[in-house]
Amino acid sequence: MSSKNFVLQIVFRLVLISVGILGILHFSYVYINYIRLFFTCIFSIIALVELFYYIFKTNRETTQFLEAIIHNDFTQKYAGDKKGRSFGKLYDTFNKVNEKFIQVSQQESSEYHYIKMLIEQLKIGVLSYDQKNRIHLANDSLKQMLGKEELINLDSIKKGSPALLALITSLKPNENRIAKININERELHLSVGLSEFKLRNYHYRLVWIQDIRGALDKNEMQAWQKLIRVLTHEIMNSVAPITSLSSTLNQMVARANQQQTDLSKDQLHTLGEGLDAIENRSAGLMNFTQAYRSLTRLPLPNIHSVNGQRYFQRINSLFGATLVNTNIQFHMSLPEGDFMLNVDPDLIEQAIINLLKNAKEAVIENGGSSVWLNIIRTDSWLIEIIDDGGGIPKDIEESIFIPFYTTKNNGSGIGLSLVKQIVHAHHGEIDFAINRSKGFTQFSIRLNGVD
Repeated sequence: MSSKNFVLQIVFRLVLISVGILGILHFSYVYINYIRLFFTCIFSIIALVELFYYIFKTNRETTQFLEAIIHNDFTQKYAGDKKGRSFGKLYDTFNKVNEKFIQVSQQESSEYHYIKMLIEQLKIGVLSYDQKNRIHLANDSLKQMLGKEELINLDSIKKGSPALLALITSLKPNENRIAKININERELHLSVGLSEFKLRNYHYRLVWIQDIRGALDKNEMQAWQKLIRVLTHEIMNSVAPITSLSSTLNQMVARANQQQTDLSKDQLHTLGEGLDAIENRSAGLMNFTQAYRSLTRLPLPNIHSVNGQRYFQRINSLFGATLVNTNIQFHMSLPEGDFMLNVDPDLIEQAIINLLKNAKEAVIENGGSSVWLNIIRTDSWLIEIIDDGGGIPKDIEESIFIPFYTTKNNGSGIGLSLVKQIVHAHHGEIDFAINRSKGFTQFSIRLNGVD
């Protein structure tokens, strides 16, 4: 029978089996003939086996089709139009599923190549590896940096730079570090960061590596230029009046010597006032020099574990004592229960007190009322110092961290610079935000990976 209709094929085979069964009964009980009975039994068995074979063949075709999809082979098609209406609908659905998989696969492939192309265009090194240290992605910038044509696993990096591998494996999620690393006998200033993500139940790490020597050189030059301008301004403010006054006093004494006369009472008074001014201005210059020395000789942090509740309560007592004769309200918010911090308590305390002192002075000068100290636990420790003292003027925002820059008459200009150095010594970050409509200033210290 040449028809491929599934139902007709099954019915035809069932008819043959039924005829065989009737023949067996007939030759067994009605017209006993063992030879015909034998051949009828053989015929029935063959018909039964052929029925199972036909069903298994259909199942095998379906299984092969599904296995092809599992193995991303979308070339197979079902031709079910001659196997009946039900199979036609089933096979059409299978083919539609196959076409949908083809579309999804093509879309994923296009997106993968698009993302890969973007990553290849980046001027920073990008690396992705799994829990078994197998590298799944490494762009050309990274390969050029390492001098490698192919990167298979993290050991490939170790051969070119053990220090870089040690840095990568020591990074925690969402952490970023700056370090000097030797790669193939070249010293590079690198910014290295890491993040983690999960894809299809597999954990991956994504690392970005950027050579920041050029940016550092540019920023360093700008920092030196700003520092020199500030130093020149401060020194000239002291040296110019000293020079002018010294010249005036010297001329007065020289005229007295030429005339061979003693200095009058008024001249002696003027001389005394001039020398006193020179002394005071020289003392100011000396204080400025001492401030510079304290800024450039910050000790290395002695980091150890401290009880956060007791630590910040002590800061509360220290700062609260300075508010006794003021109307300023001080609010402190801490996490519930005991918590530990890994910091240099003296240096961090100095940084926080400096920021609180600045906040208090801003509130007093601009008619505010409150200062807040908030300690927040996220993926790191966040220390916020907030005041309602009007906000930092827009024209000095970019200069507040420059050493010796100050708008206060008696300020040294090293407070915020010192705070920034302390925070960076703890591998942390400091930033500020201003809400001028409400008059709020917020300084935020983020201490990464110190808990």
